[in-house]
Amino acid sequence: FLQLDGVGHDVLRDAVGKDLMPTVARWLGDSDSDSDSDSDSDSDGDRTVTVDGARPTHRLTPWRTDWSSQTGASQLGILHGSNHDVPAFRWYEKAGREVMVCNRPTSAAELQRRAVDRTGDGGLLTADGASRGNLFSGGADEQALVLSIATKRRSRENRSRAGYFAYFSDPANAVRTALSFVAEVGREIAQSTRARVRKVRPRVSRGGLYPFVRAFATVVERDVVVAAVMGDMLAGRTSVYADLVAYDEVAHHSGPCSRDAEKVLERLDRALALIENVAEHAPRPYRIVVLSDHGQSPGETFRARYGLGLGDLVRAGCGLPVPRK
Repeated sequence: FLQLDGVGHDVLRDAVGKDLMPTVARWLGDSDSDSDSDSDSDSDGDRTVTVDGARPTHRLTPWRTDWSSQTGASQLGILHGSNHDVPAFRWYEKAGREVMVCNRPTSAAELQRRAVDRTGDGGLLTADGASRGNLFSGGADEQALVLSIATKRRSRENRSRAGYFAYFSDPANAVRTALSFVAEVGREIAQSTRARVRKVRPRVSRGGLYPFVRAFATVVERDVVVAAVMGDMLAGRTSVYADLVAYDEVAHHSGPCSRDAEKVLERLDRALALIENVAEHAPRPYRIVVLSDHGQSPGETFRARYGLGLGDLVRAGCGLPVPRK
């Protein structure tokens, strides 16, 4: 299971139509001209297109999230079967007087515990599965870059061999990823400068540490997770769930339909092709499921749209002084 974080159905369909994702296009059997292809219909009435004599291997199906359209709620539901009482990415729980944040390790661990207690099941990956780059473990024995276990002390016996150390212990991996990291930082600085000069709207701040955060998400996390998935496949694991967050990180800052985000989709498609090639050499057959946890819509921030932050609006509504800026 390869999760393309934040990629909406329309975004993926547009990317395939623009030939940005040839691997996905081949899986779907998409072609520029239907006249050159044979086609038939399945029992549900969905058209299946044959390209170059080869039937498509995948079908693109849209789905809708519930009210909480974000990674925490969606991935918890997918991996653990319940996202009960997850109203947003961040919320305040009066009972414990605590702010819950889905990408905070302590919160992720608590949400996972609640889901397991509610369903009575360990999760999607309990049968010899592996969880890579996710918020939650899914009950997998093999885990790397999983947020819900980040607070646990990992001994030599239970430490995953598919994390950062395993990847960067190979000098070739370390040098390639380091160079790509530096190049990505430069790419973000150039793209943000261009957007500012062109006065692109809506636009959010992309300064400070963000270029490094983006480079981590689009290069380091991607490389480590993809390498871990390939290792899992060659080891013949029953199931693997991996989250590739690159598009989501860039789309939040550059826009879901921006050229910056489209370039990231191109690189993700190459990662899918690499995993597909490894599947041919795996000791068992694999089905590759590509899915997403939510989509995105372009829009200005509350402060940019109304001239004050949401917190200041609440203070004003409560009759409290609002700081002038």
